[in-house]
Amino acid sequence: MSFLADVLSTSSAALAASAFLPSQTHASPVKRAQTVTYTYTDATSTATYTYVVHKQPRVMNAYYGWLSLLAVATVMNVCFIAWVLRRRFGGKGGATSESPQPNGRLSLRRLPHAILTWGRIVGFRLRIPRVDMNLIEFALSIMYLAGCLAFTFAPTDNVKPYVHLQPNYIGAKSGLIAAGQMPLAVFLAMKNNPITWLTGLGHEKLILMHRIVSRCIWVCTLIHFVGEYYSYKNAGVLYELIDEGWEIAGAVAAVAQTITTIFGIKQIRHRYYELFYSSHVALIIIFVITMHIHLIPMLCPYYIWPIYIIWGFDRGLRGARYLLFNVILRPKNRKALVEHIGADGLRVTLKRRIPGGWKAGQHVFLAFPKLGIESHPFTIGNIYEKEEGDNEAEMVFIIRAMGGQTRMLLDRAMKNGSCELTAFFDGPYGHPEDITPFTTCIFIAGGTGVTYTIARMHQLFKDIHASKAHAKRVVFVWAVRTETEYEWVATDIAKVAALVPSSVSLLVEVYLTGGKRDNALQGLPELEKGDADVEKDGALTMTSSKERSSSRSSSNEKADVSGASTPTKPAAAYFASGATTPTTACADGSFAFPRPGIVLKSGRPDVRTILEEEVTTSAGAVAVDVSGPDGLVDAVRSALTEPFAGPVATMRGTPTVLLSVEQFRM
Repeated sequence: MSFLADVLSTSSAALAASAFLPSQTHASPVKRAQTVTYTYTDATSTATYTYVVHKQPRVMNAYYGWLSLLAVATVMNVCFIAWVLRRRFGGKGGATSESPQPNGRLSLRRLPHAILTWGRIVGFRLRIPRVDMNLIEFALSIMYLAGCLAFTFAPTDNVKPYVHLQPNYIGAKSGLIAAGQMPLAVFLAMKNNPITWLTGLGHEKLILMHRIVSRCIWVCTLIHFVGEYYSYKNAGVLYELIDEGWEIAGAVAAVAQTITTIFGIKQIRHRYYELFYSSHVALIIIFVITMHIHLIPMLCPYYIWPIYIIWGFDRGLRGARYLLFNVILRPKNRKALVEHIGADGLRVTLKRRIPGGWKAGQHVFLAFPKLGIESHPFTIGNIYEKEEGDNEAEMVFIIRAMGGQTRMLLDRAMKNGSCELTAFFDGPYGHPEDITPFTTCIFIAGGTGVTYTIARMHQLFKDIHASKAHAKRVVFVWAVRTETEYEWVATDIAKVAALVPSSVSLLVEVYLTGGKRDNALQGLPELEKGDADVEKDGALTMTSSKERSSSRSSSNEKADVSGASTPTKPAAAYFASGATTPTTACADGSFAFPRPGIVLKSGRPDVRTILEEEVTTSAGAVAVDVSGPDGLVDAVRSALTEPFAGPVATMRGTPTVLLSVEQFRM
């Protein structure tokens, strides 16, 4: 460490000296501010200058801040795990009620629950308008950027003359700070991240922090360039700004980083994802290599070496997974079955041997070599189950074709209704919350987000049968545009609903949001005769559910409650395929299903009313899982900030609510 400190001090001394003279210096290494005599000699004269070498900027301070946040998140995760274990194994089967029924009186015993509720609302549910961040994310972004700017502009000591506002000194400090954060940005982008093991935050959530750090690096890079520009300009040697190889490399790095930052803007990234993905990989490689070249004369290339190690470890582990699951374990069929299931929908099925399986709600990265080198994340739409005598498990994915690779998949499948393509996958990834201790579980999905919620509900029922979960009430809500899209998973929903334990009250509601209705549903699923007992249980337990749902029917046509569902193609495109068979509308606007407890409605779900009724009547903690387009997710977040789920209601006996969002931020 002393060697690194000496090297960094030497670099800082040279940079500080150049704040006054852009010529070469011969200052000795220093560890603190001191006065140095500098002698400059050219062909005609010799001059002696005296200047102050100031203390170096403490780049590691940013890492101390991140380590503190990591420690807090780890403690919170440990506390949650401890609560889960207590609910699962403590007391009478772990099924003790978490909260009394609301009685209108405040209870100080509920103060910790109220504080928890307040923290969840303020930190994670309130959103900044026009910014894709909650308050916690926004606050971290501002604090991190403010810290970088403070390290750049604040004096590092109280020794005069103060040089922290001189262009070259600002440029030098901001450059060092930018370089020092590069390993952190790469670390936060890892798919196989130790932070996930400690905090329970999956890579799809950590990617936002990666963007925060990356954009702060870009700001510091910009300040670095501006500072150096004015330094050379004031010295009258602007022509020397980019006249050597290491300076040219720095300029190339800045251009590459600027382009990838622009492509990383949400609207551009979502609209041109294929271009973003390809360019991001190429530009980041260029950025890292040219930054390495740029930092060598500054005596601090040690900021780059950790990047190679971190990136190599992650890529090596992902490559090992690819080889293990797709080659070494020798799948019986390396090809995936791709079926066109109506409109722009695809069902992709493949079988692999996966030691340890996967958790419901996890996702994998699928790649089809014939269609390109890039891979895309897709949520596994079923739980891990192996057939007797077969060591391979089937993975099912429901995909809406957008552009790029998914559109090519659709074009191939539409020719004959289905096709087979060689497929490789990497995963599983993601860290879904453990909902086994919760008394009420609510699943809300929009569009293809149903693959997440249906798998979660299926696993929950399986855990209840195995006495590993304690849910007494389950609500499943799915907003989808048309009947054709509903049919993508209609049979799956019916089969999972048939598995509901007799002790659980189940409500399943499907909302068709696509404006004008077709006259009917097509091919409603029929279950086998062996499900008669389940029907009886459903008929007995769903009486109260029908009463609750009837109170919501009047608000089904409020089109702006939860935002658009899966904003892709115009609605007319989804009504184009599939014949329909007549059904009869009920008096309340719902449509009859052959299974009790499953109701199809037109319009958009009033998520606020649904959540209020379920939360205020629950006998224990409530878990809400939501997956779908931004409008639906924002509606759920907004509803859970209302007074019925607030800290005051919690002190009066209303249970706490855990909100889990599955939303890829690619």
